[in-house]
Amino acid sequence: MSILGGGTGFVGRHLTKALQEKGYKVTKVSRKTGPDTITWKDINKNGIPDDVTAVVNLAGANILNPLKRWNQAYKDEVVSSRVETTKTLANAIVSSKIPPKVFATISGVAIYKPNPTLQYTEDSDVEPYDFLSQLVVDWEQAAKLPESHSCRQVTVRSGNLYFVFDNLK
Repeated sequence: MSILGGGTGFVGRHLTKALQEKGYKVTKVSRKTGPDTITWKDINKNGIPDDVTAVVNLAGANILNPLKRWNQAYKDEVVSSRVETTKTLANAIVSSKIPPKVFATISGVAIYKPNPTLQYTEDSDVEPYDFLSQLVVDWEQAAKLPESHSCRQVTVRSGNLYFVFDNLK
């Protein structure tokens, strides 16, 4: 079984569908209960189920939401929705009796300072230079498991995903 934080969001819904079509059992982690869903409170209280082989976290408030003002309250929501959910899953993995095989998270290319001549890789030195780059640093730090942990970690640094109006379909 896989658990998927952010499984009710745009990318999460599509990933859930693709995994289920391949025969995988997916349980979403959400603020609300529902079919094949556990809540963040459940994870905080009980950890991850013993039969979980993969944990994926795609949770995060939409940075490009045109209905939200880009003020400190919304920035705090953007940070919390990414960093706190990731910490919750990382802590649950560390505490699990039977750890999953993989912990996959998403973060952002905003960690790389724009430069027309540099080619960045995941090994490039990075320093926060604005709000979004600091968010990515904090987000990736929240996902770090102890080096001695047996769970493999994967981080995908994605660009912005422009699916703001998906709910209008």
